[in-house]
This record gives sequence, C-alpha cells and structure tokens, in this order.
Amino acid sequence: MASPTFLHFIDNRFDTVAEAGSGEIDSAARAAAAALQGPWGRMPLAQRCDLLHAVAREIDRRFEDFLDAEVNDTGKPRSVASHLDIPRGAANFRVFADAVRNVPTEFFEMTTPEGHKAYNYAVRVPKGVIAVVCPWNLPLLLMTWKVAPALACGNAVVVKPSEETPAAAPG
Repeated sequence: MASPTFLHFIDNRFDTVAEAGSGEIDSAARAAAAALQGPWGRMPLAQRCDLLHAVAREIDRRFEDFLDAEVNDTGKPRSVASHLDIPRGAANFRVFADAVRNVPTEFFEMTTPEGHKAYNYAVRVPKGVIAVVCPWNLPLLLMTWKVAPALACGNAVVVKPSEETPAAAPG
C-alpha cells in the first residue's frame, strides 16, 4: 500500500511529499535494529568516525542542494542558511566524530567508606536505536546535532523530520 502524502510548497510550487505510516515506521526501526547486529554494529570506531567525516564532506559537496532545501522549506534568507545551517550541519558530523575518537574514557580511583580502593571507569557502548524528531525552525542543523553524536557513539538512528520542513532534514 502506498504511503499517505501531503502537499508541500517547494521551489515556488506545491509538491507531494510522502508521509510514513505505522508500517514504514516499524520497517525503519527493524532496519535500524538489524544494522546494529550487522556491519554498522561491528564497525570499528576509527572507521565509523571516517564515515561521519565522509558525510560532512558530502554535505559540503552538495552545499547548494542543502541550501536550496533549507531556504525553500523554512523561508529563511539564503545568507543565514549559507552561513549557519549548512556549514554547522556538516561541522556537527566532524565534531562528534572527533570527540568520540579523541576523548579518552573516564577513569578515576577513590577510597570506599571502609578504606578500600575502588576504581571507576566508563565503558562506552551504543544504546541501540535512537529516534530523532526534528523541529521545523532549524531542520538540518538540529537534525545533525542529534544524529551525529548518536551515530558517532555507534547507535542506529531513525529520523522523523518536521512535516513543516521535510526536505531540509533528509533522513
């Protein structure tokens, strides 16, 4: 069965944009869970970080496409989107990839009430499938602010863009 659709104003014209139903949502969640059991879940940290840098490079390469989508969806001036939304969206993938690659896990020693030594350390493991709901006002930027750290930490992500600005936050 085809997905329901709604009209959306893009490039000074109305277009039809697919709207996911419960079947598509369930399918996306199952696919994300399967990715955690497959290659994505087994991907070494360095390779995952390299992939996130590749995402940033692709946003940079397709800058005009992302800019057009952001401006058409939100109505904001090109000057704002070109200096804020798109560059920072790409930067989020770089920043979070570099953070998980370069920030060491925490470790500290403490004394227990009985006078014994205790060691505390952090082990970073993915939480699982993360649902990201994007707002309408900064669709690309705020989507990347949520998706990039989730992916950098090894989670799988399902993105729900705003129905008001679906083209600006590609999922």
